[in-house]
Amino acid sequence: MKALYKRLKYLPVLVLALLLSSCEGNRTAQETEEVTVDTATQDDNIIRVEETGRTAEERLESFRSWLNNKADRTDTAIREEWPEIREEFRRRNAELESNVDSLSAKSKEEYKQLKQRYARWEERQERRQNTPLDQQKLEQWQEQLLREFDDLNSITSQNVREAYLTFMGTVRAKRSNWNQDDWDYVDHVYSQLNDRRRQIENNISTGDKLKIRALQTEYLALEGSADVGSAVRGVQN
Repeated sequence: MKALYKRLKYLPVLVLALLLSSCEGNRTAQETEEVTVDTATQDDNIIRVEETGRTAEERLESFRSWLNNKADRTDTAIREEWPEIREEFRRRNAELESNVDSLSAKSKEEYKQLKQRYARWEERQERRQNTPLDQQKLEQWQEQLLREFDDLNSITSQNVREAYLTFMGTVRAKRSNWNQDDWDYVDHVYSQLNDRRRQIENNISTGDKLKIRALQTEYLALEGSADVGSAVRGVQN
């Protein structure tokens, strides 16, 4: 009888423990379910990002790099890839156009300038393909623009910075007298210089790379303003 009394005495405690255990289990299940929902939401976000691709700003940066890379190359290399380059431009342009509203005001202006630059570059490439550059004149321009560096094979990782400085010094001094045909030859020499730089890229110091990039940016700006000036004069005539 005493044993039965003892078991009955502890029965409420056991019942309370079971109830607490049940509540804890339910709470754990709820927490697990909430975590599962959050994880699923994160996965959905990842999938959406993968499906939609990069942001408009990232696409603009990629477009800028792509155009710089193509514009740096020589006519021969571009001619071999010309159909693919035009198709690639249309694809990249369509991607940016569909997300242009998400670009900042500054990025929208850059995008506009990049499109104009591509249009001028494409026009120049098509003109060159229809009327190839004269080899003798090209050699003369190369000597004029690069002077002691006119033999591109003599350009090394140690003097490539000086070669760009020499080239840009001539461009700054004489650009005001150049017409559209002259710029075709200048741009070709610039592309050849860039090709040589790529061949020795791994051995160029970081400081020289930064300086060369600044000179390239300056050249592209001067070339772009010259193209715009030629277009304006063409309309006026």
